Amino acid sequence: MRGVRGVAVLTAVLVLAGCSATEVPDRGIDRGIDLVVSPHPDDELEAWSLVDDEQYTVFLTMTHGEATVNCSPAEVARNTQTAWGEDEPDPVPQGPGTPSCAQARIGSWNAFLDAATGITGLQSRVAEIAGHDAQLWWSDTQARVAVDGGDGQLTPEVVTRAVADVLALRGDALPDADVRQVVGAAYTNDPPARGDDAYALYRHPDHWAVRDALLALDEPACVATWPTDPAATRHERVDEATYEQFTALGEEVEPGNPESVRRTGSFQRIYGWLAFPRSYWTPTDLPVPDADGQPLVMAQEQTFTCN
Repeated sequence: MRGVRGVAVLTAVLVLAGCSATEVPDRGIDRGIDLVVSPHPDDELEAWSLVDDEQYTVFLTMTHGEATVNCSPAEVARNTQTAWGEDEPDPVPQGPGTPSCAQARIGSWNAFLDAATGITGLQSRVAEIAGHDAQLWWSDTQARVAVDGGDGQLTPEVVTRAVADVLALRGDALPDADVRQVVGAAYTNDPPARGDDAYALYRHPDHWAVRDALLALDEPACVATWPTDPAATRHERVDEATYEQFTALGEEVEPGNPESVRRTGSFQRIYGWLAFPRSYWTPTDLPVPDADGQPLVMAQEQTFTCN
């Protein structure tokens, strides 16, 4: 994996066209489009080993993640550890299913992608995606799309339509380039029929909706899966420097309190208020259960099944 890095933005002014060069992505880029699809805004790390800075990457979250219990005021107060280095969600969520919860989750998603890729200052507008008014951010190096597909209610049909509608933006907000790959940041493991109980269990229906939709695409697609999936065809690893950048933990802020380790990684800092099963995201080589059987899914080693 090559961590995404910013590319210099074209600054010349197109006087005859009467617009700035940043209004439309450079049509002459010699690269393809990678579309990274996640069910919720924080799942993107589950497939980060396939993110490539030499391609034009579109990050698509299919929901706003608004159903999380972490948006209840009591959970926000308990889980947001600013004294230990975490960022407070903005706005402060007022409960699951509320607009403030959706806004906070998308805010954290954009903040993490800013930090992870070094690409900021994207233009924005509303675009109709899969029958929804979606939020679109774009530049000549990257795009992001947030669709309100319904947290816990996502279907493969909505995912398929969203992918088609996003790719239809080529030649408009997106470069007019070929699709290199569609990546599903949607880890699943549902034993015994569709999984292996030796690895972290994750049965969320939104994740299965992304998996089922992407594997049926005509475009080349790969989706995160459990390590022993019989259909697995790729095994990748987030490089050490990038995984450390995202998940690093420092010394105990409160000596003797192991939960108080300083959140130094960008994923820990920005998404800390959503962390599970502990108060921080436990770095892990493979997606495995912890000592209490709770899933550790943000793994450095990542397995994919491809169409």
